[in-house]
Amino acid sequence: MGDGLRLKTAGAGPDTRPVKSVKRVFRVVSLALTGALLFGAFPVSGAWASEYRRIHFPVAGPSSYGDDFGDVRSGGRTHEGNDIFGAKLQPLLSAVDGKVSFLRADSTGLSGNMLTITDSEGWQYRYIHINNDSPGTDDGANPPEWTLTPEVFLGARVSKGQHIAYLGDSGNAESTAPHLHFEINRPDKTPINPWTSLRLAQGLHAGNRCAYDETPKGNASQSSGAGYWAMGADGGIFSFGDAAFHGSTGGMRLNQQLVGMAGTPSGNGYWLVASDGGIFSFGDAQFFGSTGDISLAKPIIGMASTPSGNGYWLFAADGGIFSFGDAQFFGSTGSMTLNRPIVGMAPTSTGKGYWMVASDGGVFSFGDAAFFGSTGNIVLAKPIAAMAPAPKDKGYWMVASDGGVFAFGGAAYHGSLPAVGLCTWPEAVSIEPTSSGEGYWVQAKDGSTWTFGDAWYYGGVNALGLLQFAPTIDFAVLPAS
Repeated sequence: MGDGLRLKTAGAGPDTRPVKSVKRVFRVVSLALTGALLFGAFPVSGAWASEYRRIHFPVAGPSSYGDDFGDVRSGGRTHEGNDIFGAKLQPLLSAVDGKVSFLRADSTGLSGNMLTITDSEGWQYRYIHINNDSPGTDDGANPPEWTLTPEVFLGARVSKGQHIAYLGDSGNAESTAPHLHFEINRPDKTPINPWTSLRLAQGLHAGNRCAYDETPKGNASQSSGAGYWAMGADGGIFSFGDAAFHGSTGGMRLNQQLVGMAGTPSGNGYWLVASDGGIFSFGDAQFFGSTGDISLAKPIIGMASTPSGNGYWLFAADGGIFSFGDAQFFGSTGSMTLNRPIVGMAPTSTGKGYWMVASDGGVFSFGDAAFFGSTGNIVLAKPIAAMAPAPKDKGYWMVASDGGVFAFGGAAYHGSLPAVGLCTWPEAVSIEPTSSGEGYWVQAKDGSTWTFGDAWYYGGVNALGLLQFAPTIDFAVLPAS
């Protein structure tokens, strides 16, 4: 890889602009020939599984149910809930804190005895086929004391887990085994499949989800960043939102593996760097030098731009720092004996300092970069993969390879991949903050882009419909307009 190589491309590739409110512009530069990954689902604020609500399981005691939502029923109807089978007079429990908004004390018709609970957000939970028999009989006498509990009446407030009624077979369930027909309806009365909610309420997996999403409620905003780029291991660049494509190394034969990228402060260009420190510059990114002709003790693993865009730092696995252009050298760990290798670097907003982080989360501060804490004394499930600075240099985030996020100083926690509640999740490779610092993007190796806080989702490599592509190894955000 030659030093000072500046590349431009004449063509930009296909441009697809979907309609609707989420703007996504992508240009497919190259398809990887190695490390291929199959196309999979993509997250929007962590939403991978079916829609669900956090509920208490509505039947006390042994029961069984299946995913029968949408099954064909008599009269051309479809099933708008799940049937939970049990024994007559098993307690029915309130799924949520809410208000009894509807009651039907008539054991005839399709539904028989039923009630509806509405929560504070307007979601409705319907209990159908409530008991209508005296204990030990099938007499249809509809005794009120074995239908609803005394505390339940129209307008009553109930608490999650409260005993509200009894399981039975009223309505058109007389010819079937006793069961609760349980529905969840959105505020607009559109039913959703309760199956995921029911499974999670019992601590069971539902599809690829094994737990509720514990991510703090976010407030996604397009003002948090106008777009972003994702870089594949072959140097293919994928651009989303308003991030423009300026070129790639996707069709080149490289001397060394690409390891990182950095966008220019203007958002009109970017650099790519290889493990030997060779630099490829595109758009308004200028070439200021490289380590391509230097014998390195350890390979380069990434780079960072100065605030002006008139320089950059390269950093190696041993914490060696190489400064070019107006990037100043403030120190390094190159002469230190490290417990773990360096995996990330982040400059301060002034350009007069920087942090480096090792794979155990040990943080090294240089220049005007203040130390806010580390995970150096914490037993991590997976090693740290990258770090990002908080606005005004008041703190920083780290992301582990399992997507776990650690916040220090003024950097607030907005969520992580493990908190989303999936049974499995991809390997994280990068974290980038929003312009406000009220959120961040986590980029995964499988090409999925995860949004937290006010980070806006513009698309992900794995959502482009490609049959195969190189693993994503780095990510850069276009500055907010």
